[in-house]
Amino acid sequence: MVQLRPTQKQSYRRDAWLEINLDNLEFNLKNLYAEFNKPLIPVLKADAYGHGAVMIAKVLDAYDFVHGYGVASVDEALSLREASKKPIIVLSVSPEWAMEQALENDIELTIVDLESAKKLNQIAKEMGKSANVHIKFDTGMNRIGFRYEDRQDVFEIEKLECLKIQSLFTHFVDAIDTDYAIYQYQQFRTFITGLKYPVHPSSSQAARSVSDMEADYIRCGIELYGLENLELRPLLSLKARISFIKTINKGETVSYKRTWVASENTRIATLPLGYADGVPRSLSSKIVGQVKSHEIKQVGLITMDQMMFDIASADIQVGDVVDLLTEDLPVAAWAEAAGTISYEIVSALNLRLPKTYTRN
Repeated sequence: MVQLRPTQKQSYRRDAWLEINLDNLEFNLKNLYAEFNKPLIPVLKADAYGHGAVMIAKVLDAYDFVHGYGVASVDEALSLREASKKPIIVLSVSPEWAMEQALENDIELTIVDLESAKKLNQIAKEMGKSANVHIKFDTGMNRIGFRYEDRQDVFEIEKLECLKIQSLFTHFVDAIDTDYAIYQYQQFRTFITGLKYPVHPSSSQAARSVSDMEADYIRCGIELYGLENLELRPLLSLKARISFIKTINKGETVSYKRTWVASENTRIATLPLGYADGVPRSLSSKIVGQVKSHEIKQVGLITMDQMMFDIASADIQVGDVVDLLTEDLPVAAWAEAAGTISYEIVSALNLRLPKTYTRN
């Protein structure tokens, strides 16, 4: 049985912050495992998509069905190593100069070409260590990975005495496009013919598109954080306290470029939060907040450190907390308004906002 951990708060000195619900994290994790009945590899890159990778790993470490974690760089892996003893896999290409430190800290690296495999093997040999590696195949993303015409190089990598292949994997272009997902999976099975290692071809989203997918692990990224799947629960809330209120007259404007004009006398509330915190400037005059059961509209251009809201109600005061992202104010709505995806919104919010961790 997993022991519940108490709420943890970071010390911070500003009136804008993220709240991360750890009960929802565990709810999502358990549901993903129940659905696939396969060990999971949570993806904690970009500081766990802005949710705080160290804390997320500390919670997930208690689960035996969590095989290990996926990250984007050696630096991200090193930041997790003190928090977790589980395998940490760098899913991207690692530069040669970072390989030694990765091996010193038992970080597992992805191999995408024979030359870098030989370099890593030499470094491991000089250190008197073995390097755990994962082989990535490119089945259509055309980003990194072995193409079919290079697959014979993998058999050469098997001969390198200091490299220990741990898994084979690929990445799907579009988890929703079932036909192309099936095509990529078939390509992957063709690519790995003759290779006998554990496989994790896809994320949880893509695994649903290919009903007969064989996988030893399932990578779980955005869904772990309760995004892109309405059956799961979002972890992240964004809140700020009103720092200033002023009254303006009909015809006055708010913020740079005078893009918003008051249609009547009104009150304007300022929040200490802006695009330097990861709130897209493209959301200017497109989002709302909630305070004391009132819905308030953001007005004028969002500035680097502050943003303004039109508040008609007299009972809203300086110091009141405004909810900006919650279950009722979803990340998906911001993403749609900004013409982007939920991944970008939550990852960007990681820039300088402190985090507080809660339980229900």
